[in-house]
Amino acid sequence: MTQTSSAAVLSSFAFSAFRLTIRAAEPLHLPSYKGSALRGAFGHTLRRAFCAEKNQDCPECPFAEQCVYPYIFETRSSPKDSFLRNKDRTANPYIIMPPSDKQEEFKAGDELAFEVILIGKAIEYLPYFIISFVEMGKTGLGRGKGRFSLSRMEIIGTDRSLTTIYQESDQRLTYPNQEITCSDLLGACPPQEKCTFRFLTRLELREKSRYPEIRFGVLFRALLRRITTLAHLHCGIDCSGIDFAGLSHAADRVKTVSSNLSYEYAERYSNRQKQRMPFGGLLGDITFEGDLAPFWLFILLGEWLHMGKKTSFGLGRYEIIEN
Repeated sequence: MTQTSSAAVLSSFAFSAFRLTIRAAEPLHLPSYKGSALRGAFGHTLRRAFCAEKNQDCPECPFAEQCVYPYIFETRSSPKDSFLRNKDRTANPYIIMPPSDKQEEFKAGDELAFEVILIGKAIEYLPYFIISFVEMGKTGLGRGKGRFSLSRMEIIGTDRSLTTIYQESDQRLTYPNQEITCSDLLGACPPQEKCTFRFLTRLELREKSRYPEIRFGVLFRALLRRITTLAHLHCGIDCSGIDFAGLSHAADRVKTVSSNLSYEYAERYSNRQKQRMPFGGLLGDITFEGDLAPFWLFILLGEWLHMGKKTSFGLGRYEIIEN
């Protein structure tokens, strides 16, 4: 399958990216990697604010199909879904990308900015995200539950430009419907024959339940699975026209030029499971060379939508360095 035909299948795939800035009303004590804290507090607040049956698990809830919480935070595919049947695949329609710095202590008045990406249908739920983050500020974040306010929210363009759509001062949302599409990405960055993946947050990747040697084919299959799952679940796209086998075989022919990837161990505490959980992964650069055109769209989408496990926490983020 060519890049053109992949783009045709994914022509209605769209997402929106936002930058949220919060201002501490009290001292905040946060972990160095803030993705897990932000995601956990967001999920708790979303459920508290909008769940009709808070004492019932989502799969048994009679309102689950109409409720925003399971769709956003506990995304599941239907057992009748022929595309995902017999595949252990699902994907939340959002990503919370924390700031890259490791600052842990914030005093009252300090600001902290992070990004939120919404995919497909989830873009319609933007007001629920705003309400959740406003309410989250009232109950507090991190150790000591320091309170904060949502100072402003900006929408991010394809060129990373920022347009303000919400300010604390007037608490009104002005949304310009600025979605990012496949054609936007391809128009801004034509295919290269050599490129470097620079992983900015840890990549946790498994293939057939094992940690594989990282080659282009391994990375591409992870991207292909993630993008088509998001497209199917959240954009209503029929991805059966994509030549999965052909693209996979072609990806295995792309050569690795150099790699300095290394594993970084980390843990996080899960409030839901009441235990510490592994949170490690690969960081560094890996460079590939070959005919990258058939895969280029997926590579560009992955820069925004990440790859691997725990993407909703912000893991698996990379940028492409053109060689």
